[in-house]
Amino acid sequence: MMRTDCFCARAVSIALASLAGIGCSSPAIVPTDGGGDGASDAGALIDGAPADGPTPAPDGSATTLRKIVFAADFDTHGGCADHSETDQCDMYTADLNLSDGSVSSVKRATSTSVSESYPALNPNGTVAYFSVFKDVQHKELGYVDFVSGKTATLLSNASWPAVSPDGSTLLYKDGASDLIMAAPLTGGGLTLGKGSALTGTKKQEDPDYSFDGRYIVFHEIVDSLGAVGQVYDTQTKKTASWGESSGHCGFGGKSLLTLCDSSKSGGLLSKTYQAGGTFGATALFLADLKADALSQYDDAFAKCQGVSFNYPTFCGDDQHLLVSTSCNQNGSVTFSRLVMVDLTGAAPTYRPIGKLLADAYKGSGVSSWTVSCLK
Repeated sequence: MMRTDCFCARAVSIALASLAGIGCSSPAIVPTDGGGDGASDAGALIDGAPADGPTPAPDGSATTLRKIVFAADFDTHGGCADHSETDQCDMYTADLNLSDGSVSSVKRATSTSVSESYPALNPNGTVAYFSVFKDVQHKELGYVDFVSGKTATLLSNASWPAVSPDGSTLLYKDGASDLIMAAPLTGGGLTLGKGSALTGTKKQEDPDYSFDGRYIVFHEIVDSLGAVGQVYDTQTKKTASWGESSGHCGFGGKSLLTLCDSSKSGGLLSKTYQAGGTFGATALFLADLKADALSQYDDAFAKCQGVSFNYPTFCGDDQHLLVSTSCNQNGSVTFSRLVMVDLTGAAPTYRPIGKLLADAYKGSGVSSWTVSCLK
């Protein structure tokens, strides 16, 4: 089930239009040295690749390999989505090939007795920030430094981290005020300065930067509409509203396209933000997909009464979308898995990266939930 302070009365199904019936062979699993031994390997994110970008091919050209950090429970079947005392979600790292959805170098980055999720990578891939849930009500910001291997608490009573494209600023939700705050990062990203609220007075969640760092999208809880997407301009200090039910919004990887969940219409909606504080028309970006359609790619979904998709994030460009899924059975979430939606073709193609990550790690658990991609 979704967290009670998150958007949606129900978990919104992300639209994956016309996916049913599309031929898509499962990509091969690339052998990994990660293993399910539970050992922490904090160097995994930058192991074998320069910290400031994708791994180069032998001829020097850039490949489609991207580093990701994600939340997962590969040790038990407690899952990740509830943030309750049964959750056992930790941070993991892997390499994701955008061309075919294959994964490699799946390694564990943290090992704790609490639930960790909603990661945010700094732009050179040396530090990941994440929300730590001691229980549903008690949250803090943690980090893992992939250079030293250090894991520590950065700030208490805070959640939802997002890092500016230049790595100088961290956004987060302040638990006392319920507002999105911006604070300077120093000391190699391991020290946080004093935070200040961006704007507004209503409950805010889930910030994300535009690719150029000028704009920030988040959702605000409005009594009559529930969650409503907002875009804040860091230069003019003005905020533009979606004006309709929308939440867990994100920017395109290389554009000012904004994507939001909609609890009323279902699916994933899009609007293009335009300089000056206006939006283009609302469009259905991806249409709903049923569990039985997903099961042709990952047979675990065949057991689900419903599948919910959440937390969209683009990886590297506007053509590769990473989302979290939840399998719902009898009113409960039985497992969660990451998926990649490849938008390079005439119709979107589903890549079962959550299944591949779990199979490659070879643990007893199967759940993965929320991800950050090194652009």
